[in-house]
Amino acid sequence: MNTTSTPRRPLLNGWRIAGWGSLLALLLLPALAMQFTREVDWTASDFVFAAILLGFLGGVVELAARFARSGSARVGYLLAGFTAFFTLWSNAAVGIIGDDDAVNQFFFLMVIAGLLLSAVMRFRPGAMRWIAAALAVGQFAVGIASLWMMPGHATEWGVLTMFAGLWSVSAWCFHRAAAPRAG
Repeated sequence: MNTTSTPRRPLLNGWRIAGWGSLLALLLLPALAMQFTREVDWTASDFVFAAILLGFLGGVVELAARFARSGSARVGYLLAGFTAFFTLWSNAAVGIIGDDDAVNQFFFLMVIAGLLLSAVMRFRPGAMRWIAAALAVGQFAVGIASLWMMPGHATEWGVLTMFAGLWSVSAWCFHRAAAPRAG
């Protein structure tokens, strides 16, 4: 009986150790800063939230590196993961639009809905392009909604444009990955 085995990647290699070690170091920075200044005052729930977000980010990188077939898909997954991470992180830290929780909750809901829909669609690039495009449009939709929900408050259009641009580039990468190849 002739069996061929595929070479297995080692569970721990230099890149994985460096990546997860960097995320752990980022998580430990506030704990270190708390020893030297009262300006940094994290609670246990802050560390749990940060650990979940950093774990999500590390998981996205792992899965994109392992399962994405094309370079465009890999870049799309990485960019979508980083954009989701920074959307959630910045919104939790200071709020993307002022400090009104009602408006800022829409950013959390959009990212969570995008993640759930992506999982239902099994993270296929063809579906991911539409999800990322919807998230890009959603950035501006929340900005427009904030004009009515928070009259007189300045909407951060530059920040919304930056996030919409990142989602749009991610959608474009997924579009390239899903396009049939001629040849």
